[in-house]
Order: sequence, then C-alpha cells, then structure tokens
Amino acid sequence: MPDGPRPSRLLALYRAWSPAGAALLPLARPFSAKLRAGLDGRRGLFARAAATAPLLEGCVWFHASSVGEYEQARPVIAALRAQPGAPPIAVTHFSPSGYHYGLRRPCGDHHDYLPLDTPRAAACLLDLWRPRALVFVKFDCWPNLVLAARARGVPVLLAAGTLQPRSARLRSGLRPFFRALFDRFTALGVCTDGDRQRFVNGLGIATDVTVTGDTRADQVIRRWEASAGGPAARRLSSLGRRRLVLGSTWPRDEALWLPVLPALTERFEDLRVVVAPHEPEPRRVADLARGLTRRGLAAVRLSEVLPRDDDVGAGTCVIVDSVGLLAEIYHAGTLAYVGGSFTTGVHNTLEPAVASLPVLFGPVIHNAVEAGSLVDGGAGFVVRRPAEALAAAAALLAQPDRLAAAGAAAREVVLAQRGATEKTVALIQGCL
Repeated sequence: MPDGPRPSRLLALYRAWSPAGAALLPLARPFSAKLRAGLDGRRGLFARAAATAPLLEGCVWFHASSVGEYEQARPVIAALRAQPGAPPIAVTHFSPSGYHYGLRRPCGDHHDYLPLDTPRAAACLLDLWRPRALVFVKFDCWPNLVLAARARGVPVLLAAGTLQPRSARLRSGLRPFFRALFDRFTALGVCTDGDRQRFVNGLGIATDVTVTGDTRADQVIRRWEASAGGPAARRLSSLGRRRLVLGSTWPRDEALWLPVLPALTERFEDLRVVVAPHEPEPRRVADLARGLTRRGLAAVRLSEVLPRDDDVGAGTCVIVDSVGLLAEIYHAGTLAYVGGSFTTGVHNTLEPAVASLPVLFGPVIHNAVEAGSLVDGGAGFVVRRPAEALAAAAALLAQPDRLAAAGAAAREVVLAQRGATEKTVALIQGCL
C-alpha cells in the first residue's frame, strides 16, 4: 500500500458530515419502501456483529451491495474457502434485495447489512471482526469504511471493479474526491483494460490496477453448464419452433414488445415467445396474460406446460410464472431480450450470451460493462421503441447465418472472461 496518499479535504468533509446525513436519512422513510426495509433490517446489526465476532475474527470481509455484486463475489468466496487454512468469510450487503438474496444463497459464514457509513459504525465493525482484508465488489465503496480500514492497517481491495466512460466519478467536480478515495486502496482488480485506463488516466489514481476480469462470468458459465438438460429447457425445446426469450422484464419492457409481438409472430410462423417477468407474482403474471390475449396471442403459464407432453397451440406465448429458471430457459432460446434497461439498468446479459443467443436490451446499460462489450462485438443491440425492437428481431430471425454469428460472438464475450475468479483470488491472497 502506498505510504502516503495526501490528506484530502473532500474526504475530511465527508467524514465530518456523514453522521448528520445518517441521522437525517430516517426522515425519508415515508417516501421509500426500499429505504424502510433497509433501515428496519439494520436494527440489531451491531448486536449480531458482536455475537459473531469470535467466529469472524481474522476474516476476509466482502461487501457486495446488491444481487449483481453478490453474484460476482460468490465464485471468489467459493475459491477462497476451498484453499487450505481458509479464513472465515463475512459478507455485507447494502440493499434489501441483495441482503435477502444472500440469505437464500449464503456463501459466507455471516451475512448482514452494511451499517450506514459513519466513522463510528465503520470502526465498530472493524474492531469486532478484525478482518485480514476488506474487499469491495464492483463499485459500492464507502469512504468511512475505507479510511477506518486503512487506519488499522487492513488491506482494502476492489474486485471485478468497473468505471464506466460516463461515470459521475470522472466529472471534474467529483474526480478529486474519488481519486483520494481509491488512492487509499491497496489494489484494484478491474473487469477490462478500458476500466483500468479510466482509473489510471481518467481518475488519475496511483494505486496498482490489474485487469482480473469479471468474476460473474465464471459463475454464469458454471450455472449454464449445470442447467443443461433441465426440465424447463427440455420441455420448451420439445415444443419445436424458434424461441424469443424476453427475460427479467418489467412493465416498461413489456410495453416495448407487446405491441409488436403479433406482427413478429405473424411474419415468423415458427416463432414462440417466452416471457419471464422479473417478479412473477400472480397478479403480474395475470396482467401479462391479459395483455397478450388482448393482442390476439394465446398465452399459457410455464407451470401448465411442464407437466404436459403435447403441443400447446400455434403462436402460443409461454409466461414463466416461477423464479430461478431463466438461465435454464436460455438453453432453449434462439434470441433474447433482457429487461431492466428502461429503469435503473439492464439485468444479467451474460446468461443469454453464454447460451449463444444474440441479446437485445433497452438504452440504460451503463451498469453492465458486458452489455457494452456485446454491442461492440456485434452481439448486443439497443432498442428504444417498439418499431426498433421489431426491426432488430426481424433482421436477425430472417438471416439465420447472421443470427448464428451474433450468437457465437455473444458466447465469446463471456468465455473471454473465464479465469477471472482465479486472478481475483490471487490478487486477494497477495495482500493477506
């Protein structure tokens, strides 16, 4: 670790004012269900941390803010735990979705929320757990925690880090703050050489930056291999035809596609549409079924299809009404659209890509470096309006050679990241 990042006035101001910000945050409770859930979940956090302190002393502490970051952390944690004399693992999450996802799929010795970022809270957890290293995943790096770890001589690392070209961290007013923050890290492992260039040249940091790759790719490859031959993929494939998979959709994604599905399925009579809502609650599934029916498209639920051994009718749309099947369903796909890209950001584009599917998505892809890589490789396509969605899907479906080439390029984007876990583990172990 460099001995001496210079004192930063901006970091000092953040440290001084952060307790007031944390104290005022509960005033916003009435306006956000997500905030209420997060604040409620943090009740008793320090008592839980104290109770687990004997188990976690000398741990490697991973902070994975939400679901995507946790998926990037999981293969690294599994590889660390497989090492002889592996240290305990603590995992913290910021968002309620990440916390509950982690509880359902635990890979650490302890999962909990990260407390709000104040000097006192950061010092408390560090003094309780006495970690051997603190690893932030992707970009959710909290300044007071970084400062407190550095003051205690705890190595601070970034795993599967990314810095997008239009990131607010690169703006002139914020750049000095984030430069000072990342100069207090021991090492950064980033997804691509473009990320490395932006950290080194754009942000101007002096910390060592290594391209280790996106660890989520290893997780996606393993899940894809494990899901081969699953019942949902087998059943959908047995129905024949080609399949457009609309994965992890929200209402705005469905508003993009529902108006054009009748024309698309009329033009391509061999096309079946599989729609997987991001949250397939009964009401959402029923609303989606009604929307498809109003447009003259027969819709059945996947739970109705799976037990049967007959065709369910020409032109049928299949609605996925349970969670956990999407990676398997992509095995049966021909072309994919991934939702979320009209709101906070696109969902997992690696899962359809590793299945050799060209991938369509909306305009908000700043959160996913792999989506940009798919676009650059001719395997990903941004669609903003129904007419664009229709044109992009039709162009690929009408040219099987082009569709196959785009699918192969999509898979290569994922396979090029293979080995990121081993590189990231090596980076962490070099600092222990």
